[in-house]
Amino acid sequence: MDHLWPLKKEFNPFGRLFYGISAIGFLLRITQCTIHSCPYRRGPFKITWAPSNSLLGSGDRVCWRCKQVFWDRSNGWPGMSSEERSRFLVPITVGGYLAAVLVIAGLLFVNFWYVKLPANRIDSTVVLILFLPIVPWFAFRSVQVIRSIRRYNNRGKTSTL
Repeated sequence: MDHLWPLKKEFNPFGRLFYGISAIGFLLRITQCTIHSCPYRRGPFKITWAPSNSLLGSGDRVCWRCKQVFWDRSNGWPGMSSEERSRFLVPITVGGYLAAVLVIAGLLFVNFWYVKLPANRIDSTVVLILFLPIVPWFAFRSVQVIRSIRRYNNRGKTSTL
């Protein structure tokens, strides 16, 4: 039996407010999100920051209100393409944050290596503090990937309880 697909709605809270001022509207596009809704009762089940966000899961979702089953556009890790995997591991906001941290670390490296001026202890501490949120992000995502691989490998097996 085929399941219905969820409804996707783009939500940009500042889209019409700064429509004529392109610089401010461009900068506030980071607040744009996508609302995924149940196709039966039209209630949201997931809100993501990017329109082409990849969801990790078995694919079937049961609406917590109407109890209907629908396809939520998610895949298991082995079933994802390389583009979907990269979007799952490094979404646009995390990618931008990671790029900024790498630029700052690169500037400190140039300062230390080529200019031969010792970097302040504060500069190194700032880079370390900026890297700290990245570590739990990838730890959390790696746990989700491991669970998805196990779920994908065990999908045909039956338990003997």
